[in-house]
Amino acid sequence: LSTLYRALMTHLALARSMGAPASVLQELNRLATRCHALIYARSPGGTNRWLWLWSLLAFPTTVRRTIGYHALALALLVLGGVYGYFGAAHHPEWALEMVMPGDERTPYASRAELLASLRQGQPEFRQAEQAAVEDHDANDDDERDDGDHVSGLGEKSAFAAILWQHNTKIALTSFFSGLLAGLPSALLITYNGSLLGTYTHTFHAHGLAFEWGAWILPHGVTELLAVVLLSGGGLWIGRMVLLPGQARRLELFRETRGDLFRLVLFAFVMLLIAALCESFVRQSGLSDPARYVFAACTALLWAAYLGFARAPARMAQRILAARSVAERAVPLPDERDFSMLSR
Repeated sequence: LSTLYRALMTHLALARSMGAPASVLQELNRLATRCHALIYARSPGGTNRWLWLWSLLAFPTTVRRTIGYHALALALLVLGGVYGYFGAAHHPEWALEMVMPGDERTPYASRAELLASLRQGQPEFRQAEQAAVEDHDANDDDERDDGDHVSGLGEKSAFAAILWQHNTKIALTSFFSGLLAGLPSALLITYNGSLLGTYTHTFHAHGLAFEWGAWILPHGVTELLAVVLLSGGGLWIGRMVLLPGQARRLELFRETRGDLFRLVLFAFVMLLIAALCESFVRQSGLSDPARYVFAACTALLWAAYLGFARAPARMAQRILAARSVAERAVPLPDERDFSMLSR
C-alpha cells in the first residue's frame, strides 16, 4: 500500500505539472488524502494509552525546564502578598477597597463574624443552622434531615463546579495574556497575591491566623501552585514575544507548543483537584490540625511529582514505534509480493 501511495503521489505531481483536467486532479487528491490517513494514522488503542502516560510523566520535566519563569511568578505572588498584608495593616480603608464586592470579611467585621465565615459549610455549622430551623417546625424533623443531607452533597458539588470555572478563568487569562508581552500575567499574579495578603492580615488582626491557614491551605496549595505554573507559562510566552532572539516568533511557538499544551492541560486538572478540595475538604468536619496535615501531604506529593517524575526514553520509543492503522489491518508482504511489485 505504501508503494502504491508513493506512485500515486508521483502521478499527482506529474498531472499538476502537465496541466491535467481538474476532475483528474480532484480524484487523485481524494485518493491521496484517504491513503495518507490510512497509512499514517496511529492505532487508537495502545498509542493513546502510552501517550497519556508519557504526557503525565513529561509534565514535571516541562515544569523543571521552565522553572525560572515559575520562580518569577512565585516571587510576584509573594511580593503582592507582602504589599497587601502591610497595606492593610497601615490603612484599613485601603484594605476595605481591596476586599471583593459583597464580601463581609472586611477589617471592620467582628471576630465572631470572621470565624463564622471560616466555619460556614462545615457539619457543626450546618447543625447549628438546622437546630435554629427545627425550633420553628419540630414535626418535620426526620424529613428535613434527609433533605439537608442531599442538599449538602448537591451544594458541595455545585460549589466545586463554580469554583473550578472561576479559578480556571482567572488562571487561563493569566496564561494567554502572556501574548501581550507578559505584562498582564505579571499584574494578575501580583494582584492575586495582594488580595491574599489583605485577607491574611484581616484574620491575623482578629487572632484567627491559625484558623485562616487551616481554611485556605488544604485547597490553596494546589490552587496557588496551578496559578503560579500558568502565570509562569504566561511570562514564558511574554519572553518569546519580547525577546525571540535569532529565531522567528512563530518558530519558537511551534517548537514549544507541546510544553505549552501540557502546562495548560495539567494545570487545568490541578484546578479541578483544588476545587474538589475546597468544596469537600474545606467544608468537612476535619479539625484544624488535620487540615494542616492534609495540606502538608498535598505539598509533599506535588513536590515529589514535579521534582522527580520523568518519562522513560523507552516509552517515547514505544509511542513512535506504534503501528499505524494500515500496518494493523494489512499484513506485511512476503518476498513474492515484493517480486511482483518490482515486475
